[in-house]
Amino acid sequence: MPYDLSEAFEKIEDELTGSLIKNLKRHKAEETELGFRWEQWQALQLKALEDYRRNNLKKFPPRYSKLNNQIRTILQDSYNDGSTKQEKKIMQAIKRGFKGKGTNSPAYTGEAKIEGDFFRTNDRKLDSLVESVTHDMERAEYAVLRRTNDQYRQIIFNAQVYANTGAGTYEKAVDMATRDFLRAGIDSIEYKNGSRHTISDYADMAIKTASKRAYLQGEGAMREEWGIVTVILNKRACPCPLCAPFVGKVFIDDVWSGGQGVAGTDYGISPITGVKYPLLSAAIRQGLYHPRCRDVHTTYFEGISTPPEDSEYTADELDALAEKYNAEQKQGYCERQEKRYSRMSKYSLDEDNQRMYGARAKEWGTKAEGFKRLSDSIGGVSENSKPKITDSNTVVDSKTINSAKYRKVFDNLRESPKVTRSIFQEVKKMLTHRSNGYFEDLSFVDSISGKSLTRSDYNKERQCIPSKAMIKMVEKSKPYTLIGIHNHPSSTVPSMDDIMRVWERKQKYGIIACHNGNVYKYRVLGEFDYDEVNFLLDRLNREIYNDNRQQHRITMVIDELKKHNVDMEVFLWG
Repeated sequence: MPYDLSEAFEKIEDELTGSLIKNLKRHKAEETELGFRWEQWQALQLKALEDYRRNNLKKFPPRYSKLNNQIRTILQDSYNDGSTKQEKKIMQAIKRGFKGKGTNSPAYTGEAKIEGDFFRTNDRKLDSLVESVTHDMERAEYAVLRRTNDQYRQIIFNAQVYANTGAGTYEKAVDMATRDFLRAGIDSIEYKNGSRHTISDYADMAIKTASKRAYLQGEGAMREEWGIVTVILNKRACPCPLCAPFVGKVFIDDVWSGGQGVAGTDYGISPITGVKYPLLSAAIRQGLYHPRCRDVHTTYFEGISTPPEDSEYTADELDALAEKYNAEQKQGYCERQEKRYSRMSKYSLDEDNQRMYGARAKEWGTKAEGFKRLSDSIGGVSENSKPKITDSNTVVDSKTINSAKYRKVFDNLRESPKVTRSIFQEVKKMLTHRSNGYFEDLSFVDSISGKSLTRSDYNKERQCIPSKAMIKMVEKSKPYTLIGIHNHPSSTVPSMDDIMRVWERKQKYGIIACHNGNVYKYRVLGEFDYDEVNFLLDRLNREIYNDNRQQHRITMVIDELKKHNVDMEVFLWG
């Protein structure tokens, strides 16, 4: 439902923008031979502005009101959902031996004892949340209408300025005047930090955040009813970086579960066990449950609950989470750019501008898809995206990697002797270390100094993530100077994950050392089409492991990859 509201507000924004541009299409200033002047056009547009304003005031406030009425339903449903699910968990805990110490304690009495004030208090909390969100949305909605009027007026005067400076056609002058408006959208909401946002973006943030608070209110009210004040932030696949430090910790909930009575400044005392725990409010002040946060706590039943094993994140897991978060942020930026240029293409009057902005939107869309796949692939360099065509035998032939012939393969990398020696030594070490298994090592070699760092303790099959020191090495190195090396136990060609990592980290190139002796060198020359490159990598994989392997067919695929800005060199063993 929150998504539906956000989409509804986005449609209203689109209607407002479309109506504004439609007005600007009228009264084209081409009839110079008839005495048409931009001053006359201005007068006509200012009249149209008044009509535009009146129509908007008549049309949109009733629609806003209808949307605002849905907010209470959304938050009430979230509250009820939290309360119902929490009650089920408490019932299950009672069957396992939990005994609460609240006024409602069927573990002892077998019946509920709930005072009317309890419900009235929690109703007031929910009503307060609904009122706050609705009031903020009403202010935002008014700001949207006011902002479009102001922008329309500014565009009218800017269009003449651009025409007088020789912008060319009427369409180009209007496009120049509307460019900033279309780039930003109706950015009528300004946050405390000065950033401006559209109402659809604001609605998405505000209603999601409020829905989560309502859900936590419902959970907390049920816990309070049973005298439970302890909660735990559980570990999940991808926590918010701000929330990750709190994962696996038990808190006194002095925000939603009635733990205020047992709270101190930063710690509270459990009324059941007397154990001292940090306060949830203190964690929130430090960043937990920020806007759009996806983490959530659950009830910690003292006496029968224990923190799960490995409940807190290791340093390496936190590094991977940070990398995933950065990829997600870049994906979001690309998606916003795609939407921005799509809007500019849709509403530009000049056909050349329409084509140009449309092409830019497509480029940003491709980048967004790339970052999404990169985010999905973390944690780490992975060959999972390629089919495993070779035999499952991953034993490395020591005679192969110790031979002079294998050593000469690395002379083809065209690096200095010092760097070549460093690369070869790292390859030998990782192949020796990872022989007879599906684990991988990862090395970074500086192509200027020859210095290297290696991660060899990561124990998840077919992947490896850089250590903290390696991440710092990437950050401090000049772009396109680092060489990334890792092994492929199944001896497959580089995967799309590998290509994306070289591009994302701005590496000079990557090297795959296969357990069967094959070596691949790959670098990214520029922007590329993800789907085309992925198709060609699959094709290269098949050609190399074909029973009737033919070099000219492999060369054809490599040439096609280069046309798509992926430069691949293949050194096949045997």
